[in-house]
Amino acid sequence: MWALEIMIQTKEWDLKKLLFQIFVNNRAVKFIGHPAMGVFVPPLIGLYYGTLDIWGDEWGWIKNNRDVHELIFTILATLTILILFFKAISEAARGEVEKQYSKLMESMILFFNTLVKKKRDRFFNKAKHLTPTGDTFKAITQPKDQLEHVVDGTKTFLVNGFGIDPKNIGITIIQGCPQQDKWWYELKCDAQKQHTKAKVLMSGKSTAAYCFESGDSIFIPDIRKGIKEEVFFSSERSEKTGVGSIFCKPVRITVGKLEYVYIFTVAVFGQNLCLPYDEEECRACEKILDEIADRVELELYLDSIKQYRTNGGIAA
Repeated sequence: MWALEIMIQTKEWDLKKLLFQIFVNNRAVKFIGHPAMGVFVPPLIGLYYGTLDIWGDEWGWIKNNRDVHELIFTILATLTILILFFKAISEAARGEVEKQYSKLMESMILFFNTLVKKKRDRFFNKAKHLTPTGDTFKAITQPKDQLEHVVDGTKTFLVNGFGIDPKNIGITIIQGCPQQDKWWYELKCDAQKQHTKAKVLMSGKSTAAYCFESGDSIFIPDIRKGIKEEVFFSSERSEKTGVGSIFCKPVRITVGKLEYVYIFTVAVFGQNLCLPYDEEECRACEKILDEIADRVELELYLDSIKQYRTNGGIAA
């Protein structure tokens, strides 16, 4: 049953990709939509039509070559209709993209402002109760709370900005000790949701393991491509949904002589964060996720320092 559903989804996705390439993302449509085409071409065609209508029976180069001008007229009329048709569809599609972009920007600004407000409010409230001899760092620094807020905020942002169904979102932070081959989930956006064990992911051909080895963040707009390239661990959930997107960023933090290692992951199943066949949209989506990951990394630095201090400089 799952295989049939995935096959249907794949065919629908291939059709959408084909239509996108025909009506939106190809050189011909971009050429048609160029401003110069709208400025110079219509007046020239109008001038030609007017010339045929007004002087067609008087000028020899027209009346003596009627067959040629009939062919030219037919071709221009047909091209005009086709161009208007393609342009209308392309502009409608791009109009939807612009609406989505505006909605995305509003959601992103709200997300980042909420993060700043959360930290500012905590500092404001804690500052009232600080004493000269107290532990200021311990009092005002609550990275665990802030990380939970960032993760929850990211989920809300994906729902409001990208239109993702909340049940399709999985956001996790894996922490590990590579020397001892120990890996565990430090944080999940939904504690009730079942995830593949952290050690299984880090020991297999997963996106998390790949980005940990490479040291760079990675965004896979379509997990089916990740499966083919063996950089995505196919779980029961991903096999059931068929489509999805995943982003991972490794974070290595050295405090004293200890190294703290984390993998921040944003996974979406059953939907795609962006159109996998639109390179510009994929790059924009990756930049947004990188910005979110930078906020997470900042809080992980504070959390690592706090762990180091709490454990007396001994590995957990």
